[in-house]
Amino acid sequence: MEAGILRDQLADLRVGLFVSMPVGTVLSALVLAVQMLSGGGLAAVLWFAAVSLINGARIGLALAPSDVSDGGLKPVGARLSLYGMLALASGIAWSFLAVLTDGYTTPQAPLYLVVLAGLSAGSVTYGASYAPASINFMTLPLLVTAGCVLAKGDIENYVLAFTVLLFLAGMIRGSLLGQARFRETSRLKYEARELAARMERNSRRDPLTNLLNRYGLEQAIGQLGLSDGPFVAMLIDLDGFKSVNDTYGHNIGDELLVRVARRIENHAPTGATIARIGGDEFVLLFPAGRSPHSTDELASSIIAAIANPDPALNSVRVGASIGIYVSDKPRLTEMLLRADFALYAAKRSGRNEYWLFDAELDHGLERKHCIERDLRGAIEAGALCSWFQPIVRLDTHAVVGFEALLRWQHPVHGAIPPPEIVTAARETGLLSLLTETVFLNCCSMVEELVRNGRQDLRVAMNLSPRELEAGNVDDMILDSLKTKNVPAAMLEIEITEEAPVDRDRVDEKLERLADAGISIVLDDFGTGFSTLVSLKDSRIRKIKIDKNFVRDLARSVEDQALVKAVIDLGRTLGIEVMAEGVETDADRLILRSLDCMIAQGFLFSAALPMRDALAFEPRHFDNSAEAKAAFDSAGRPLRRTGSAA
Repeated sequence: MEAGILRDQLADLRVGLFVSMPVGTVLSALVLAVQMLSGGGLAAVLWFAAVSLINGARIGLALAPSDVSDGGLKPVGARLSLYGMLALASGIAWSFLAVLTDGYTTPQAPLYLVVLAGLSAGSVTYGASYAPASINFMTLPLLVTAGCVLAKGDIENYVLAFTVLLFLAGMIRGSLLGQARFRETSRLKYEARELAARMERNSRRDPLTNLLNRYGLEQAIGQLGLSDGPFVAMLIDLDGFKSVNDTYGHNIGDELLVRVARRIENHAPTGATIARIGGDEFVLLFPAGRSPHSTDELASSIIAAIANPDPALNSVRVGASIGIYVSDKPRLTEMLLRADFALYAAKRSGRNEYWLFDAELDHGLERKHCIERDLRGAIEAGALCSWFQPIVRLDTHAVVGFEALLRWQHPVHGAIPPPEIVTAARETGLLSLLTETVFLNCCSMVEELVRNGRQDLRVAMNLSPRELEAGNVDDMILDSLKTKNVPAAMLEIEITEEAPVDRDRVDEKLERLADAGISIVLDDFGTGFSTLVSLKDSRIRKIKIDKNFVRDLARSVEDQALVKAVIDLGRTLGIEVMAEGVETDADRLILRSLDCMIAQGFLFSAALPMRDALAFEPRHFDNSAEAKAAFDSAGRPLRRTGSAA
């Protein structure tokens, strides 16, 4: 910063010199003319020549090429000192006015004193940035002037000499104050520049790991040339990092992120760009030709380095999944999008895996974009609709309700599975619109059932706790039920337990729905985050045993025992229990023997359009001979090893 301030002083001095030098030259020429007219001779000419020579040297110094723009303190300080020495030489020359005027006793002396006072004041004005340039010039001439005036004697000359000295003191003080103000202003300017530069650097850096952040990554990619390609982008996401924060706290989690950053740096090719763009997401970007290892080898080595057990983490193991995309052009959005798609493919294959974005994934990404792009239009046009799967009693074979299931026949990609529809709606911000559409379809089904005199049936719809937490779905449901005059008792809401969610907020909304008479069903019981604690919730009126326990139930004694335990527990707590995913008659018989009264599945019917669902008549099954074949003589279920069909 000090070198910068000195450079500013030097630049200001040059400007001041170019402004003041013409004035000084004119005044010195005026002094010469007056001297020549008053009979002055060779002495005046020599004086003028000396002054002009010194002024020429000062102009030459100002015009000389500067090699100190990027220099340190010494070269800049030396050039300033040279300006001060030339100012002193000019001051010495102007001191000889006392000689030309015989100690300021000639009739022209008052004129010369006025000229000298003006030059002194001008030196302070034009040399305010560097005090020695002004002080060196004016001190000697004014001291000589004061001495000459004092030498004349009498009170008037004493007062005049005192005035000259007072003037000199004021000029010196003004020079010093001017220099101080100039240096302070220059210092503040450089501090502001340094602060702006530091803020710019910080805006591009992740403060925790000191890697580039997303903005810094964008800038770094913008500086890459196409000739360096192809480029490899690796999106690295930690597996199990949340458990570190939950178990050990965020401080330990932050320390782990720093160690992971260093491990990535240690394995990165020379000149690679590394960034942290999310909580536990890192990007490694490099020209493929600069890596001494293949992309597969590099990804494997990074995964191995990150998965290496950390002594600070005893009970948690952290791994990494990597999505890789290779591109000829360094485009951040495109590279991250495709690397992210490959990353999720790696996560689906397990922990500590990497996946290269290939033609198959490209087709999947195009499908995803197409579905997301067409979803709103499909909802608004009614192409995305609800079909209804019958729910039946196993003892009487009667239909007791329907579950609304999404159906969308895409013009290009055919039938889109409901989970894919929900994911697309969540990604595009259309989940609330999708939920409202499904709910209105359920209301239409309920209205048709009421018109047919079948108020004993219920219509179920699925609802995510995350949507309950984030939106106002409860208000939409309750307001629509009131507006349409639809009986709430005929509506069921199937909800799965998910984590993490704001349980208090979700519970509050479920309470409102349950108080309105809507039946709350715990879906997919036995999987995910569902727990026995959920059964203590008085709002839960029914639980659905997940299809993973029901499918091929006749073949597994262990699954039969689990299903029986759930059924008995539900009976004890007064909660209705039903099974989903029933596909074979053998599984139906086992469920019937375990006292499960309600079920749904392809065995009875697939989901049907509303008109077909309303006309559906369940077929009757033979429970006699087949039931006996399913159990041993003691009445225990047989363990099946062959086909259940």
